[in-house]
Amino acid sequence: MNWRAIGCGGLAIVVFVALGLYGMSLAFRDTAGCPANLQWDDRAYEAQGTPGPSPALGSGDAVAIGSTFMGLTTRQVFGPPGSSPSTRAEDRPERIALDCGDGTYLVYRWNGVTLSPRASAATP
Repeated sequence: MNWRAIGCGGLAIVVFVALGLYGMSLAFRDTAGCPANLQWDDRAYEAQGTPGPSPALGSGDAVAIGSTFMGLTTRQVFGPPGSSPSTRAEDRPERIALDCGDGTYLVYRWNGVTLSPRASAATP
């Protein structure tokens, strides 16, 4: 039995686990609260106002229309009454509300930017 090999293997395991825990701490850092800008799939949104106690987007109850990643967690996205979930940017509402993860919701407005891949030009 080679004790040097066992010691090096044990040290490698400790370093691997420590780096993994450090990486996870970076991913979970600053996940509470809502960001000033939100990238939801291919649309960019900017925050409007301050967080409130409900996802109010007008008269009636806001509707859950999807979710987005914040670090390693997902946050619920709400649309105005009558909106529905869609994977197409042009079907998404201009105003949405995001669950901030701390019991509050922040309203965002689409800033007019859609980040979608451009169709390549066909060469003759």
